[in-house]
Amino acid sequence: MSAEQWFKDYVESVYSYILLLVKDSHIAEDLTQDTFLKVVEKSHQFKGDSSVKTWIFKIAYTTTMSYFRKKNPFTYYLNMNVHLRSSYQSSEEIALLNAQEKQFYEALHRLKYSQKQVIILRHIQGFSTKETASILECSEGKVKMSLARSLAAFKKELVKGGVTDETVIRQ
Repeated sequence: MSAEQWFKDYVESVYSYILLLVKDSHIAEDLTQDTFLKVVEKSHQFKGDSSVKTWIFKIAYTTTMSYFRKKNPFTYYLNMNVHLRSSYQSSEEIALLNAQEKQFYEALHRLKYSQKQVIILRHIQGFSTKETASILECSEGKVKMSLARSLAAFKKELVKGGVTDETVIRQ
């Protein structure tokens, strides 16, 4: 498979991953572009030890970490792009869903950076424990432990924001 096909297959998920980290759509676009430039430059180095997606996300991760080393990540705020879902009929349901989505992202961004990373990779991007460990360059045990702690912290942040089991619309 070519780097061009990799771009077509993974650009959206890489962009959304980076956007969740940097919270600015323009910066996320730039970092996504930088990621895929590195993918093209280093495509000959892909050995197949992991999936192509894991390898690309590792490049995205290191590209984003380099960005954060150069900039103060706390100067950027979440650029909320709330998408209406046509499956909800009433405007009341749509408004409630949008409020919940905002609470979700606000709670996520109140977490420590390392906690956000593991939740985004495991539960939002759907990587396995092994793939997440490879991307973050740590052991699978650390990913499992970190995920459990991160989810507990995330739940506390959601509760602080007013989210309860009764107020959640499940999709």
